[in-house]
Amino acid sequence: MKTLLFALGTVALVGCSGLKPVGPLAKQVPITQQGQPIPGVTDAAARPPALKPTPPSLFVSPSEVTAASAYDAASKLAAEVNADSKATANAPVTVEVSRVRTK
Repeated sequence: MKTLLFALGTVALVGCSGLKPVGPLAKQVPITQQGQPIPGVTDAAARPPALKPTPPSLFVSPSEVTAASAYDAASKLAAEVNADSKATANAPVTVEVSRVRTK
């Protein structure tokens, strides 16, 4: 009889999706996983615009390449790839300062 009641109780609990752990040792779900907006964060329109990446340097254009200048164009293209693959300086970071208001 005890096993039957235990099995029925377990089956009943499996169908419940709104169970939350309670007690002093229960971990709270982070607010980012609760589906609620993070407090203190403004909307995207108030943030500074993102910096656009620098366009690639054009040392050689397709109209400049001829059969006679193919080797020169290949060396210029290699220099262009090397210049574009180097890491650029980091963009400036906008500092967000939070202040606690005291009465």
